[in-house]
Amino acid sequence: MLHVPDTENARSEMRQFLLAISCLAFVMAALGTKNIAANAFAADIVLVFGGAWCANQLIRGFAVFRQQVICVLQAYFIGVLCCSALLFFIGWMLFLPSEYRNLGHSLLLAATFTTNIGMVFFPVDNGMRFDGLFNHLWIPALIAQCAAILTLLYWKLHKNPTRLLAALAAITVVSLLLSISKSSFVQLLPLGGLWPFMLGALPFIASNRFPILRHAFLLGVINLLTGILLITISGDTLIARALLALGLALLYLGSRSQDFKPELTDQRRRWFGMTLHTFLWAVPLTQISSSLNIYQPDSSDYLYLIIPCLLFAIFSWAVWQTVEQKAGHNHMIISAGVAVVLFINGLIGLATQGAQLRFSTGAMAYIHAIEAPHPSFTCPVATEGPLAGLEVCRVGPPGAPTVLIWGDHQLDALRPGYAEAARRAGVSALLISQANCIPLHGLQTRNSEGSPTAGRNCDQHSAQVLQALPHLPSVRQVTLVGDWLYYTGTRKAELLPRTPVRLGPLDGSPIDLRRQSDYVAEAAAHTVQSIVDHGLRVTVLRQVPAQPKFDAELAARASVPVTWMYLGMPLLSKTVATDYLKQLHAPTDDIFRRLSAMGKLSYVNTWTVFCTDTRCDARGGLSSDYLTSTLLTRTGALSLSPVLADDLSRSQTHVAMRRALDG
Repeated sequence: MLHVPDTENARSEMRQFLLAISCLAFVMAALGTKNIAANAFAADIVLVFGGAWCANQLIRGFAVFRQQVICVLQAYFIGVLCCSALLFFIGWMLFLPSEYRNLGHSLLLAATFTTNIGMVFFPVDNGMRFDGLFNHLWIPALIAQCAAILTLLYWKLHKNPTRLLAALAAITVVSLLLSISKSSFVQLLPLGGLWPFMLGALPFIASNRFPILRHAFLLGVINLLTGILLITISGDTLIARALLALGLALLYLGSRSQDFKPELTDQRRRWFGMTLHTFLWAVPLTQISSSLNIYQPDSSDYLYLIIPCLLFAIFSWAVWQTVEQKAGHNHMIISAGVAVVLFINGLIGLATQGAQLRFSTGAMAYIHAIEAPHPSFTCPVATEGPLAGLEVCRVGPPGAPTVLIWGDHQLDALRPGYAEAARRAGVSALLISQANCIPLHGLQTRNSEGSPTAGRNCDQHSAQVLQALPHLPSVRQVTLVGDWLYYTGTRKAELLPRTPVRLGPLDGSPIDLRRQSDYVAEAAAHTVQSIVDHGLRVTVLRQVPAQPKFDAELAARASVPVTWMYLGMPLLSKTVATDYLKQLHAPTDDIFRRLSAMGKLSYVNTWTVFCTDTRCDARGGLSSDYLTSTLLTRTGALSLSPVLADDLSRSQTHVAMRRALDG
C-alpha cells in the first residue's frame, strides 16, 4: 500500500517537486515546443498553481491576500519595465516602424493585463520578424482575470461555504466543457481558462469543510498517476488533463506547511519572482535571436541564450528586490506608478513608431511597400453554381462576366491592377486564385509538409475550374496568371528560399524532378486545348521579370542603424540586366510562345512596364514595385493596369463560335 509520511520533510520535498514542475511549465511555455498538447499542458500547470496560490492567500484573510498580490504585481511590473526598456532600445536600432508600433501596443496590453483580450479582439501582428514579443504575457493576463473572478466570488460568498463551493464547481464544469472548442476566443480567455485555475483553488477552499482533504498528499499522487495512465491509454484527453490538474492542486495543498512562517513565505516569493522574471525575458530574447537570422528566422540555438537570459532576469529581479526592501508601506503606490510608466511608454511607442526619421527616403519606399495592406480586398466563397466552394472575386462593372482570370498567389498580388483594368476596359471579370496551386490541369501536385495547401486540394481546384467553363455561358475569355518560375523549379529566381512544390503526371508514374518543365509544358498544352475546345479565347500573362537580388523587407532592414547585427544579410540590388532575365525566364517563355505560335493563345507581355532594353528595375520612381523577388506591390500591380486593360478589352470582340453554333 502506498504510504506517504505526513512530515515537514515530505512537504518540503513535495514543494521542490512542484517547483521543478512549474519551472518545466514555464520553459515549455516560454521557449515553446510548437506542440499544441505541450503548450496546453504548460498553461494548465501555470493556471493550476496560480489558482492554488490565490486561494491559499484568500483563506488566510483579505489583508494577507492584498499584501501578497501587491508584491506579485510589483515583481511583474518591474520585470516588464526592465524588459521593455531593453526592447525599445533594441527596437530603435533594429525594428521597422510597424514592429515598433506593435511593441508599443503590446506594452499597453501588458500594463493592463489584457494581452489575451488584445490577441483575440485586436490582433496587430503583421507576421513581421519582431512582432509578438510580448504575446507570452497572455498567461499572466489570464491568471489575473481568473484571480479577479475568484476574488469577487470569494468576497460575495465566503460566509456561505456551500454556495461558494457549488458556484466554483459549476464554473469549473462549464469552463471545462467550453474548452473542448479550439477557438482562440475560448482558449485565450477565461471562458476556457477558468477550469484549471478553479481546480487549483477548490481543494484549498474545501479543505476546512471536508476532512478527507487532510490526506491531500495521497489523493494528489493517486490523481496524478491516474491522469498519466489515462493519457498513456487514450491520449491527451480533457478528462486526463483535468485529473492531472486536480492531482497537482492536491499535491500543492498537501505540501503546504502547517505553521505560517513569514520568513519562508518571503523566501518562496523571491524564488517565484526569479522564475517570473526568467519567463518574462525568455521569449523576447529567443525571438529576437532567431529573427536576426535572415534565412532561418524560425530557428534558434537556446544554449547560447541561457546565460544572457539569466543575467537579464537576475538584473531585473535585483531591481525588484531593491525596490521591495526600500518601499516600506508604499508598495501599492510604486506598483501603480510603474504600471503608469509602462502605459505611457506604450503610448509613446505606438505614436512615434520609433522615430521614422532614422530611415532615409529610399528606405521609406520599401517600408511603405511591406506595411501597405495587400491585397486590398478578399474574395468571398461562392455558395452556388459551378464555382461553389471556390473563392471568387468580381471586378469591373455589374453584369454577367465576360472574362475568367484563373491564377495563384501571383493573381492575389495583381488584384488591384485587375480591378483598375476592368474598370478602365468596362469589362466584368471573375478572379479565381489559390496560392501555390498551378493554374493548369493534368498534374498531380505534391506540396511539402510546411506548405499550407495540400496538393490534392490544388488538383481538385483546377479540375473544378475547367469543369465549370461550359456552365458559364457569358464568359468569352480565360486568362491564366501563374508563378511559372516557381512551378518549373527555376533556380536563382528568388532571394529568399521558398517551400518547393513538386509536379508530376496524373498517371501515377514516379515524379522526376528533372522534368518539371516538361510536366508544365504538357499540362499547359492540355489545359489550353480544353479551353479552346469550348470556343473561348485564351491568354497567358507573362510573369513579371524576377528580381533575384531584391526583397523589400530586407531592403528596409538594410537601412536600420545596426544592419551588421543581422546574420547573413545578402548583397541587395534593385536592378537586373534584361539579357540575364531573358535567360532566366526562357524555359517558361518557350512553353507559352510555342502555343502562341500555334494560334492557341495570346501571350501578354508585362515586361514593357518594368524593363528597358538594358535593365529591369524593382522601383518605379519613389515607390517600390516589388514586394519580393517575384511578387508585386499594390503600386506595381496598378502600374500594370494599362496592359491588363488592353488584354481585357479584346474579349469584347471575341465570339465563342462553338457556343454560338450550339445555341
